[in-house]
Amino acid sequence: MEAVQEVLSAADSVWVYPLGMILVAVSALFPPVPSTSVFVALGALSVTHNVPNGFLLVVSMLAGAVLGDAATYGLVRQRDVANWRMLSGVRAQKALDASRSRLDHGAVSWVLTSRFIPLGRLTMNVACAITPIPWGSFVLYSLGAGILWSTYSVGIGALSGLLPGLSTELTVLVAIAFSLILGRAIGAAAAWYLQPEADRPAGPA
Repeated sequence: MEAVQEVLSAADSVWVYPLGMILVAVSALFPPVPSTSVFVALGALSVTHNVPNGFLLVVSMLAGAVLGDAATYGLVRQRDVANWRMLSGVRAQKALDASRSRLDHGAVSWVLTSRFIPLGRLTMNVACAITPIPWGSFVLYSLGAGILWSTYSVGIGALSGLLPGLSTELTVLVAIAFSLILGRAIGAAAAWYLQPEADRPAGPA
């Protein structure tokens, strides 16, 4: 609840847009930064309090997404961030291997849906730089993914803000919970779809 109150107190400031953009950019390299949840909460407030502006939220999140993706891609190409400590664990290495495999089986689909899978955005950006996906194509992919992600995050929040009879704090919490559940479902579906057919669980005979 304290975090919700902090978001509420900053929502009516013009600084919420550049600060939100920076938050999303930083989360490209540091996945624990809760950028999606923050923008879902702000999207809910844009309906319940009429501030901040929903369209500007989408624009600022999109800008942060593309900036963060581009920075990660550039760092991997120049500084070998693929061997960075955050990617050295078993879970991260499995996620990176899966990301490279998914790029081989459907680059556009994977880039568009990677935000909905844990570590997906980071490992997708790293995999794109290692493969490498050409810079121009990567930026276009990132732009498309950013449009989908920012519209989804702010839109889920705004739709939750239309629910009647809820306090502002409860509306924000409902919006965040719903976005996490739906995001996990989208991520699971995308991961299954991008699996090689030989690796998919066999269905009933």
